[in-house]
Amino acid sequence: MPSTPAPSIGRGIRGSRVLSGLFAGAMSGTLVATFSITLAALIFSGNLTKYLPAGIGMALAGSAIIGAIVAVGSSYRAVIAAPQENTAVVLALVASAIGSRITAKGGDPFPTIVAVVSLSALVTGGLFLVLGGLRLGTLVRFIPYPVVGGFLAGTGWLLFTGSISVMAGTEFSLASLPLLLRTDAIVNWVPGLTLGIFLTILLRRYHHFLLLPGLLVFAIAMFYLVVYAAGGSVGEALDRGMLLGPFPSGALWPPMSPAAAIHIDWAEIGSNAGNLLAITMLATISILLNASGLEIATEREIDLDRELRATGIANLAAGLGFGMVGYLSLSESTLNHKAGAESRIAGIISACICGAALFFGAQVFSYFPKPVLGGLLVFLGAGFLLETLYDSWFRLPRVEYGLVVIILVVIAWIGFLPGIGVGIVVSSVLFAVNYSRIDVIKRQAIGADVRSNVERSAGDELTLEERGKELYILQLQGYIFFGTSYTLLKRVHSRMLSDDPAPTRYVLLDFRHVDGIDSSAVLSFVRMRKLAESNGVTLVLTDLPSAVRKQLERGGFADGSKRVRFFPDLDHGLEWVENEVLRAAPPSMLPPTKLVDELENVFRTREFVSGFLEYLERVEAPAGYQIYRQGDVSKDLYLIESGELTAWLELDGGKTKRLRTMGPGTVVGESGLYLGARRSATVVTLCPTILYRLSIDSLERMTREAPHLAASFHQFVACLLAERMVLATGASKTLFN
Repeated sequence: MPSTPAPSIGRGIRGSRVLSGLFAGAMSGTLVATFSITLAALIFSGNLTKYLPAGIGMALAGSAIIGAIVAVGSSYRAVIAAPQENTAVVLALVASAIGSRITAKGGDPFPTIVAVVSLSALVTGGLFLVLGGLRLGTLVRFIPYPVVGGFLAGTGWLLFTGSISVMAGTEFSLASLPLLLRTDAIVNWVPGLTLGIFLTILLRRYHHFLLLPGLLVFAIAMFYLVVYAAGGSVGEALDRGMLLGPFPSGALWPPMSPAAAIHIDWAEIGSNAGNLLAITMLATISILLNASGLEIATEREIDLDRELRATGIANLAAGLGFGMVGYLSLSESTLNHKAGAESRIAGIISACICGAALFFGAQVFSYFPKPVLGGLLVFLGAGFLLETLYDSWFRLPRVEYGLVVIILVVIAWIGFLPGIGVGIVVSSVLFAVNYSRIDVIKRQAIGADVRSNVERSAGDELTLEERGKELYILQLQGYIFFGTSYTLLKRVHSRMLSDDPAPTRYVLLDFRHVDGIDSSAVLSFVRMRKLAESNGVTLVLTDLPSAVRKQLERGGFADGSKRVRFFPDLDHGLEWVENEVLRAAPPSMLPPTKLVDELENVFRTREFVSGFLEYLERVEAPAGYQIYRQGDVSKDLYLIESGELTAWLELDGGKTKRLRTMGPGTVVGESGLYLGARRSATVVTLCPTILYRLSIDSLERMTREAPHLAASFHQFVACLLAERMVLATGASKTLFN
């Protein structure tokens, strides 16, 4: 039957995936174990070299525990997690400082160093769990890239100098340079430096996933070939310190017995609390950056919060098991992806290899060449330095690039925590300076250009056209803080003092696009109110977010002043100003508004007006009377003799929005009547109003009986609609609404 091959095909596919997972896991496990040794050698170098076997045990324990738990709990199946160089660099600084101080007092620093390693994993794991539980995985998006770049550059520098210390057996510093440049020392670190540079150049050009492990195997083989070709032996290489060993026989874990805990110097740990905080911060930044990078490399979405939770549990377990801090490894996880691994087998196999090395690999690690180990550290450090100093030169603005360099110098000269602090402070200052250059004023206009949705008579329109220049309108945007509020204050004050194009009596500030304000901005608005009072100007504030209004009220902005007005939106603010302008206008500028006068402009003679009025029905409506409702059938239109109507748009959720308000001499309902459409809004009287109703039957009768009147009225309605279209779509009106 045609369906019989399906099971064998399915088994073949699953078998292929299993083989890919086993192969990728074996390869990743070998690399992780090698990197673990490298990181341990970085931390336990110089005077701490005698503790290196236990250090390797802690690194491998972290790799095994964290690798296994994250492999099971991660949102990406083929993930590899292990201790990373970013945090190992800071651990190396802490271990070196603790070792020097406790040794100087005649004590044994090792129990304290073990406690620091475990404590850093526990604290980091706890923070990861909290961040993941609160779904703050996107936190890394808020860290400026120059700060992250500075961290990575500092990590690269410390990896590079640490590699010299590992290979030469002497701490890298200005004081130790004469020792490092001696012939017998150069032989120890120059080959590793050369290997690291070679790896860096080659792997920046070629990216095959087998290249790095193949080169490491080749480098180890070449090391022993050179030793034997020179007539040397493994014993001589051990004696000259060119190999990691010799190590004591037996397992590498646990690093110390419970009884040794009484020798932990908690005061020393407390004095390094800042560096422990730096480890936690670096781990948090790094895991989120690595996860984001893995998303790009694999083109798959990764749940950052799930990664934090899984890695948090893994680090808590590692801390209890004397393991180092660890998290998702971008390079090994990408390696698994390229090798075709699609299951959790790869991560589990990798963790098992590290576990086997932890309990059975001590003697094998004794023969690992230090130049190869140092070359690997040079390669890691050079990668960070090239990415942040060379590649960033072509990508970053010069100011941001300068910040990366400053952070690098501070980290190299003083330490990681001061470097982090300097980076955050300088970034904050740069942000404030750059943000203050963004104009807080989105748009500006005068009252003659932007009008409310109140439809007024021709006389009122003429008055507002003439005296609308007394209103200065500013639409604000963004977050108003000390850097932008002063600029706004100067702009408004300058306008108050100017008579061009007319003396300013009103300043309208629209806050619709404002996100918030700070306390300095509140003080600037208080000063603006005092300037308004002294210059006879009224401040009109519209569309304030509730939080902003509360801030202003707490800061004493309004303080009972008659020169401050608040309105829910721009339209109501404009209406209030227009009413004030009309109320204050000289009588000569306010021609009487009568419906008969308006109609005379349409029909030319009083006789024609009288004839037209015969087709209308007089309606006297009290305040709050509903002329028609949104959705009703359009059967008539209304001409306003006196009073006011307002049109409301009914929105979802029982909300309403005012479309326009109409006064004497205007028409309402013409669009629905002429289009034959249902009412698009609800119209209600605001006060006792006298209307004239023209029904569709009366309009048809007028068309038959007095076509000249009907034609004039049709022309009037066409002009009215055109004027409303121009008003609604005018440049300033469109921009502000």
